[in-house]
Amino acid sequence: MADDNLDFTDKIAQWGAQNIKYISIGVLIGVLIPLAWNYNQYLELEENLTASELYYKAINIENSEEDIAEATEKILLNHPGSIYEVLTKFILSKQEFENKNYTLARKYLEQIIDTDASDTYNSLASIKISLIRMQEKEYELALNSLENVEMKEAFKQILSETKGDIYKYMGDMEKSFKYYNEAIDASAINNENLLMKYNSVKN
Repeated sequence: MADDNLDFTDKIAQWGAQNIKYISIGVLIGVLIPLAWNYNQYLELEENLTASELYYKAINIENSEEDIAEATEKILLNHPGSIYEVLTKFILSKQEFENKNYTLARKYLEQIIDTDASDTYNSLASIKISLIRMQEKEYELALNSLENVEMKEAFKQILSETKGDIYKYMGDMEKSFKYYNEAIDASAINNENLLMKYNSVKN
């Protein structure tokens, strides 16, 4: 029995010697794959931390205009497709909107939608595009932008209120009243501004 075990052990050792190359490769692959995965995770974490620091600089009003502009430029150049690029473009769009540069403000929002980071950001961008179209008196285009909102239930109150605004500007008080009423029903709080709008078109 002991001889049989010894013979079996010899066979295993002999097989191992003959196949050591393949065993080594298998072990190496088994080690390298998780290492590579962990290293990629590390690189991704480092990149996110860098982008996060740049974003903080970009939104910190205590920084100089030059520092804010530099941080913003680095985010757009070095972190495309990241959440920080999306958030930065929301800020840039807001700035251009306040400067009445509606074309550029809309362009940043359209780029956010093209990035397709999430349904939430896409929906917010579409709503903001609608508000810009209202400022440009492009009311039909403003309504079309609202139709592009994917999360209609989550944004029901703001969608209905915005439609109420658009139809009011278009002179259609009946539809305006309808959508203001829907907005009030969807609102979780007592919105005085919304109530004022509602009363302004109420028969």
